[in-house]
Amino acid sequence: MILPLLLSTFAAGMIATAIMVFFLYLPRLWDAPTYDVMGALGSAITGNEGQRARFMGTTTYFLVGILFALLYGWIVMAMLDSPRSISLPRWSVLAEAPLEIDLLFPLFGALVGLVHGIVVALLVTIVVIEHHPIPKYRSRVQLIPSQVLAHVIFGATVMFFHHQFLQLLLGQAT
Repeated sequence: MILPLLLSTFAAGMIATAIMVFFLYLPRLWDAPTYDVMGALGSAITGNEGQRARFMGTTTYFLVGILFALLYGWIVMAMLDSPRSISLPRWSVLAEAPLEIDLLFPLFGALVGLVHGIVVALLVTIVVIEHHPIPKYRSRVQLIPSQVLAHVIFGATVMFFHHQFLQLLLGQAT
């Protein structure tokens, strides 16, 4: 049981974190202001700006994304292994697909992601932003809404992919 969870966590965590980063930087396409999360995180670790800081920020962001994907994976495992007495609703689509695509998982993931995003945005604002060594990263205006939205997307994505991967890895494919 642990190996399928770890494999699914790595794959789903990488995919969901990459999509999350894409949405964090998406406003740059229309020249809207964005909060440079990778630069801010890396420079908070290294104390200065540059490619080394950006690399550290990106690496840390993806590692933390994989770690949080493990928590979401436990939720998916619990939902898949729920006893017959607890009847979870099924919102399956594309019945002909080789794997069940149940919308309950990404919807529940979005809800968990909303809570996760609010908590992370508040903690990052209080702990990191207010004490950041570089003044340009002390703005919270773009950080809070972008982090909350990105975490909602992360939650939906990671739960969807966990559900798909764990069906395959646990032999529950239809």
